Amino acid sequence: MDFLWRALYNVTAAPLFYISFRVYSLFNSKVREGLRGRKGMLDRLSERVPVGAMHASPVLWFHCASVGEFEQAKPLIAAFKEKKTTEARRHREGHGEKKSDSSASPCLRGSPSDGEARIVVSFFSPSGYNVAANYPQADLVCYLPLDTARNARRMFQLIHPSILIFVKFDVWPNHVWTAAKMSVPVILADATLHERSKRLWPVTRSFLKSVHRHINLHCAISASDAQRLERICPKGAQILVTGDTRFDQVIARRSSAGRKLEGLLPQFETPVIIAGSTYIEDEKVVIEAYQKVLARWDKVQLILVPHEPEPDRLEEIGALMSQQDLPYVLLSQTGKGAELNGEAIVVDRVGVLAELYLLGDVAFIGGSFHGSVHNVMEPAVMGKPVLFGPTIHNSLEAMMLRECGAGIMVEDSDQMALELIRLLSDDELREKLGRAAQALIEENAGATERIVSCINELL
Repeated sequence: MDFLWRALYNVTAAPLFYISFRVYSLFNSKVREGLRGRKGMLDRLSERVPVGAMHASPVLWFHCASVGEFEQAKPLIAAFKEKKTTEARRHREGHGEKKSDSSASPCLRGSPSDGEARIVVSFFSPSGYNVAANYPQADLVCYLPLDTARNARRMFQLIHPSILIFVKFDVWPNHVWTAAKMSVPVILADATLHERSKRLWPVTRSFLKSVHRHINLHCAISASDAQRLERICPKGAQILVTGDTRFDQVIARRSSAGRKLEGLLPQFETPVIIAGSTYIEDEKVVIEAYQKVLARWDKVQLILVPHEPEPDRLEEIGALMSQQDLPYVLLSQTGKGAELNGEAIVVDRVGVLAELYLLGDVAFIGGSFHGSVHNVMEPAVMGKPVLFGPTIHNSLEAMMLRECGAGIMVEDSDQMALELIRLLSDDELREKLGRAAQALIEENAGATERIVSCINELL
């Protein structure tokens, strides 16, 4: 059956993926960017990766779909890099060796000695690739080549991975099958599978079993995810509940929060509502709710952070603000000395949302009126009550926050306004819910250590 699925995938699905990407690229700039980045990529890598460069040290290959998965991979990368570097240094010191001074290539940053781990991070999405391009912990950052048997084989021959770690769910069949053929262990870390996933359809499950039988270990974020993973895995597959490394990552990021905001914003003496990672569907609800809150208070500050602050989205938000008679300024137009006269702030840059949650009294998380809620952990770890719309099926942590009362679901602008007024009117309640949100994040930390232990066992 495995042979049949492989043949069908390579004869039908893989070519269809490529054709669909080409067609979709005519209408989507991100897909075009991804195709351009992959064009000739393997040839360029073969020229830039020195022969034998990846043989002297263990190579951990992390594959992430995009930015969110990369955030989940970061604590694993940092922990493993530190562990292997420390072990290698102790080994050298014990044997009186000096650190080798091999020349680094333009593609392989740094020059780890024998025994120190090299890190390869690949991406499907241009968003993830662009964010990680200068990530100091990685020796090689690249796109994942399109999933053909030939591309997968060439990629493995170039980087010689000691282990392949897929993060969350972006598993590509030919890369898994090639890893099995080359005896490279495969882990699915932070594995999640929500109950509405198309992967659970009967025909899809049959195909996925032929792929997942070659994954050595599935590290699920929860018991319910582990149960769903059992449905797409053959009997006897290794599935462990290890937790979600995002809990560890947001805790680590909290210690450095606030540095990116220096000089960007004035001091606020009024309550602040942060609406983060929003889409137009979210923004319509938030703006209507905000105006209803303003009818109760003269001074309440809204900071709206669109999911992707590209020019067309900023124009779209500007038009919506005008329709609703709500004055606004862009973040780039503010500063410590700026004076606001009732304007909302629209953030027109990336990379500051986590820090902005520090300034807020209440946070709303976007995507929840659009199709799937975004990261609720960032405001929660800062000790803020979290509001979101009705679409949270994709987020276990949003459901957990709701269960403990620190996350509040709202169905429309009327309900959002009522909840905002309730929270802003009661300092004690707001602080209580914020503490509960923060405690939930801290109680669920520790996945990084558990998954690193699993990686070590496979290595």
